[in-house]
Amino acid sequence: MKARTLPRLTLLAMLLATPFAMAQEAGVAWDDLGAEQQRVLEGFAENWDQLEPERQERLSKGAARWAGMSPEQRKAAQGRFQQWQDLPPERKDQIRSRYRQFQEMSPEDQDRVRDNYRRFQRMPLERRQMLRDRFRDMTPEQRQRLRDRAKDRPRPSPRR
Repeated sequence: MKARTLPRLTLLAMLLATPFAMAQEAGVAWDDLGAEQQRVLEGFAENWDQLEPERQERLSKGAARWAGMSPEQRKAAQGRFQQWQDLPPERKDQIRSRYRQFQEMSPEDQDRVRDNYRRFQRMPLERRQMLRDRFRDMTPEQRQRLRDRAKDRPRPSPRR
C-alpha cells in the first residue's frame, strides 16, 4: 500500500504546482491590471502581450507603487527618474554593476554599507566634500586598504 502512496503524492504535487508555474510564465494579463495601473502603463498597452513576463510583473508592481504615492512623492520620483535619464550610458552601467555587487553581498555586509551611507549623509556638507576629495585623490591601492580596514573595524551601535 505504501509503495503506491508515494507516486500518487508526487503526481498530486506536480499537478498542483503546474498551474502555479504556468501562471508565473504567463506574466500579468493587461485585463488583470487595475484601472490606475492601466492608466500609468498606457504607453505599454499596445505591446503588453509581447513583454517578457518578468517585465510585466515589474511594471505592474511599479504602477501599483506609483498609484499609492502622494503628489509630493510622485514629484520626487519623477525628479529621480529624470536624473537617471540624464546620466551618460557609462555612468548607468557603473551604477548597475555596483548594484549587482551590492545584491551579491551578505546581509551583514549590506547592512554595513547602509549604515555607512546613513552616517555619511548625516555629516555636514563640507565634511562630506572633504572626504570625497580625499578619496578621489587616493591611488587604487590606498582605496583598497581603506576598504579593508573599514571592513575589519567593529560596527558602531545604532543611534536612537
